Formats: sequence, C-alpha cells, structure tokens
Amino acid sequence: MPSLRQLITLSLLAATVNAAFGPAFSTGPTASGVYIYSSTATLTLPNGPSGASSGYDLSLWVGMGTSDGDLIQSITDNYNEDWTVFAYTLKETSSTSQEVIEGPVAPAAAGDEVTMVYQYVASTGNYTQTVYLNGVVVSTLSTSDGEAEGWGSAVECASDNCGTVPAHKWTNVEIVLSAADPGYIDTMYLEVGAEASMSTSDGGKTWNVGTISIPQYTF
Repeated sequence: MPSLRQLITLSLLAATVNAAFGPAFSTGPTASGVYIYSSTATLTLPNGPSGASSGYDLSLWVGMGTSDGDLIQSITDNYNEDWTVFAYTLKETSSTSQEVIEGPVAPAAAGDEVTMVYQYVASTGNYTQTVYLNGVVVSTLSTSDGEAEGWGSAVECASDNCGTVPAHKWTNVEIVLSAADPGYIDTMYLEVGAEASMSTSDGGKTWNVGTISIPQYTF
C-alpha cells in the first residue's frame, strides 16, 4: 500500500514539478471503509533556514491525502525570512490540474506555537481546517474533499534553494479515525531521519503519535 508520501507526490506532480522534500512522517492509506475523522498537531516555529538563496520558499506542514485526490494541508510558510501561517487545500480538478484554495494568511515568528486541527463535518461532508497561532484562531477553511486516507508531515522547498532547515518538532499529535483500524500502525513510514511512534488505547480508532521529531536538513 502506498504511503502518504507517495500520495502527496502524485497529487503535487502537476502543480509543483520542482518542489523538493526533506524528512517526513507519513501514514496511510486507512483500511477499506475507514477514513480520518479528525487530527491535531502543534509546531513551535523554528528559526528560518540558513544559507538559503534569495527568493526561497520553505513550507513546514502536516496534511491529509483524500479519496478525491485532494491535499488538505494547513501551512507554515517561510518566504525570504518571514513566517506566515494559513489553511490551504490543493484540490484536484482533473488528472493533470489542481486548484489552490487558501484561507486567511497571518504573520508569525520563530517561537510561536501553531496548531493545525482538521475535522470531518458529517452534516456537510466537508473537512474544516482551523489554524491557531499561540492559541488564537487565525485561519479557517472548509472544503469538500472526499474522505482522508493518509496523514503525514512535510518539509517542502518550492525549489531546491532553501539552505539548511533547523530541527523542529510536531507535538501533541493525535489522529482519530472513523472506525477502528488496528493495522493503521503498520502504514507508518519515517524518512530521512524523522522519529516518531504510534499507539492506541481503544483498539485502533484513536492514534496517539505524540511527538514527531524532524532533524536538521539541508536542501
């Protein structure tokens, strides 16, 4: 079964041909008939990258690949030294095209805490993204995306000029499924030195990841 990493690669192929990726945690797909109901993760923003070229664009995010080919991915973005945070969906419109749907953008700084919450809303069939900056809601977005089947983190450079990205951690990470999937743990994949573990206390419906440690990485 493909990891979220593979799903993301396919989803982004047409839109971000030159994008480069660093260390990552990924899971999925979920078992047949099971989807991701909600998730939460918090990032303390690190310093911007060192040694990056002018015009670099670095993104740190956690996201979900969906049955419709969409990518739900609230983003912390560092462009030319400045951090911004916002909700974001890359929506598949055909086999070769995507539409960007973006929530309000808020400025941020190293040391700020960014929490990304994704929630399936049964009454609408949409996923709602809520982005908190130091505990305050700064960006929301609701999109119709099918059902989320994989979840993971990314260190993404829009090109390959982002220099060295400091080590950082996603904390208080929890993924809640629509039903128990005891085998979901077997889909976990760690790349380029990322460290994490998963556990469940309810038979596989609620997965506690806790902390995802992402090492320093040079593009």
